[in-house]
Amino acid sequence: MSDRAPPTDHTHADCLHRFSFEHTPVRGQWVRLRDSIADAEAGKTYPTPVKRLLNQMFAAVAMFADNLKFEGAVALQSKGNGALIRSLAECREQKYLRGIAHLDEALARPANENNLADWLNNGQLALSLIPPADSQQAPYQGMVPLEMASLSENLEVYLRDSEQLPSRLYLADGPNSVTGLLLQRLPSSDLASEIDLGQADDDWQSIVTLADTVTDRELTTLPPTDMLSRLFAEYPCRIFPARHLTFRCTCSRSKSDRTLRVLPDEDLLALLEELGQVEVDCEFCGTRYSYDRVDIGQLLSAPPHPHGDSNLH
Repeated sequence: MSDRAPPTDHTHADCLHRFSFEHTPVRGQWVRLRDSIADAEAGKTYPTPVKRLLNQMFAAVAMFADNLKFEGAVALQSKGNGALIRSLAECREQKYLRGIAHLDEALARPANENNLADWLNNGQLALSLIPPADSQQAPYQGMVPLEMASLSENLEVYLRDSEQLPSRLYLADGPNSVTGLLLQRLPSSDLASEIDLGQADDDWQSIVTLADTVTDRELTTLPPTDMLSRLFAEYPCRIFPARHLTFRCTCSRSKSDRTLRVLPDEDLLALLEELGQVEVDCEFCGTRYSYDRVDIGQLLSAPPHPHGDSNLH
């Protein structure tokens, strides 16, 4: 039996809604995650600011993946020299989430625990787009600037500079959930008049001004329909059906085999002799893959795997 508290809103837990404004070129997305992030972080203990960051990364990749025209993966990955060594949140096939954070317990936490750059200490944050294995598209990676304190502010700068789309991103944490709201100003029609362009710009500014009034409590507790109607009463929205999200790891016995095959044969045999069996634990979901002497013998006699691992494992 699960010991989780029931969600405040059963209908809107772990799902994403797109929405659009009827008379102006502005689109949006709303996402709320609860059980998926609980499953992704099960068995792991993170400092509150790191847990908050990872949750917000999950919300962000869910929204970014929803805009893709292929069902590959979107990942936000950080690495640094500070207390937060690295973090990863990924969304595959626009619905499957997993992620992890690694900390250096020997290093002191930053004085400002709400500043992402301080956790990384001259680190980097990258957004990666990984197409399906059978796709002809090439992977893409863009560096997210770390000029601002919060994840949402830095991602806004990235979206503005890389996609050339003015964007406003809100990320807020509830007691057991995270909610995201993304607004983007789309290009106007090539046939739009100067008056139409000016009106669209005015509408965008008004919508952002209204959105800036949303509180974290409203963002994390209200269903999307209620929140949108409260914020944008003068700007009718069309909200689209939900896309549901869940935690799912991509580990497998074959991937574990390939991990072990990286070791020299003599090292693998020495490890087997010392321990009696070799075990590989998935850092994302905790699944353990065990190898006895027969398994190791079969592994060493098998031909090398013809395909290398993807960017993400």
